[in-house]
Amino acid sequence: MDQSRAPSLLEFWRHPQLASDPFARLRIGDWIGWVCLMLVLSYMGEAVSVGALHLLGHALPADRFIMHMVSHPSWRFAALLLVAPVLEELTFRCFLSTSPRALAIGLGFAGVFVAGQVIQGVRTLAGTPPLLPHDIALHYFLNLLIGLPIAALLAGVAWVARRGLLRGMRRFAPWAVWTSVLLFAAAHMFNFGVGYQFWLLWLTLPQLMAGLVLTHLRVQYGLRWSIAAHLAFDWALVLVAWTHHAAALGVPMKILAGLFSLLMLAMIVRGLFFLFRRGVLRPQSAVA
Repeated sequence: MDQSRAPSLLEFWRHPQLASDPFARLRIGDWIGWVCLMLVLSYMGEAVSVGALHLLGHALPADRFIMHMVSHPSWRFAALLLVAPVLEELTFRCFLSTSPRALAIGLGFAGVFVAGQVIQGVRTLAGTPPLLPHDIALHYFLNLLIGLPIAALLAGVAWVARRGLLRGMRRFAPWAVWTSVLLFAAAHMFNFGVGYQFWLLWLTLPQLMAGLVLTHLRVQYGLRWSIAAHLAFDWALVLVAWTHHAAALGVPMKILAGLFSLLMLAMIVRGLFFLFRRGVLRPQSAVA
């Protein structure tokens, strides 16, 4: 990968590639721009998905998990919001690399995810009712305790087979990148708690758009930047929702909710500016 400059997002979508050292450098100001751009593209994706489902005549299911988390702020959900973005980056984007270590670790986590989806599919076909929203955080951490040793085992297997895996990844790099983006989006179908429904993929367009930006950050600048952006993106949305839900508690919370709303508006403006200034249309210099 030519790291003399980082390609624009549009260039990356056209010619996806794997991460390799040395990574391009990223200024904090530009990283903020990428986070804001994720927000803008996600809102665009949501508008398209909702409009498409209305045209197709589908009733929009409630995002049960998100709605419950918004209406029931807790330390348990706060912990989940700290852990989940890190695990999702390790699962869906860590393996997009020519580094044998990153490839092995990423495939270990990805293998656990695939196994989990198979189990979930079997449970759904067997008629097992979905988890209640208030149980999701607890089950998430229980599954994490079970999954980590399995991920370590799978990573060890991938490490032994690293030469062949790296050859395959280099040969099919675009397929690997787009598969990771699509799986990341599809994984969010389960937020709605209505099982496997093909049309639910339309409702994951916001996650698809966010995943495209996160993948670009991971490949061009390194996994730490995509993890940081994922955390910032999730927390920005949740803090706005939590403060608005708590606005009924009194004037201080109303003021705080107003401040977070202004912050969200500023992020949208910054994201639009970043979109047309350099985020998609123009390549970025790698000079810090």
